[in-house]
Amino acid sequence: MQTFFSPDSKFMLAMSRVGDLLLLNVLFLISCIPVFTIGAASTALYTVCFRFDTEREQGIVKSYFRAFRENFGQSTFLWLILLLFGASSCVNAMLFYRMSGVIRYVFVLFSALLVLALMIAAYTFPLLSQFSNSSRSTLKNALFLSVGYLPRSLLIVAINVFPFALLILNMYLFFETSFLWISLYFSVAAYISSLLLKKVFSPYMTGEEAGQ
Repeated sequence: MQTFFSPDSKFMLAMSRVGDLLLLNVLFLISCIPVFTIGAASTALYTVCFRFDTEREQGIVKSYFRAFRENFGQSTFLWLILLLFGASSCVNAMLFYRMSGVIRYVFVLFSALLVLALMIAAYTFPLLSQFSNSSRSTLKNALFLSVGYLPRSLLIVAINVFPFALLILNMYLFFETSFLWISLYFSVAAYISSLLLKKVFSPYMTGEEAGQ
């Protein structure tokens, strides 16, 4: 009979997963510090999250840094492209919003482009973690899938940008809850996103990739 603190009990398994996510969050934040490595860090983060609860699940640290190293070049290239696209859309949206007259409403177009950039980014790094494709094909697939699964894509974007939106809207509350971002948020967000994306990716994954 299993006890509450038995290694195979649901409680202890849940606590073990929380420990995995704590470690994964720290690894992710540390490897994001140079900023230009965020793409590779995101790909590594999703690689580990997609392997949770499958036969491919291995040691967190080893799996993370192996994925970080193997995908560094392509992930960094795509991250810089998406960063440029998103930043330029954001800057233009703010500039036009501050103008007067009809031209002000051009900010709506750039706001839509910013959301599109966030949606593409939400799929790009999970795709890199699961499939070997050219950078062009990865961006194209990210665009088509993000638009094709729009409600799911917007939910994933909302999860991804929540801390940054909170920082802009309520800086005091953001820093007051900073322990959450440092300890768990990004790994938990990636884990939830990976669960949402598994149904999207499953038709294109082999049995081994799907963890079957």
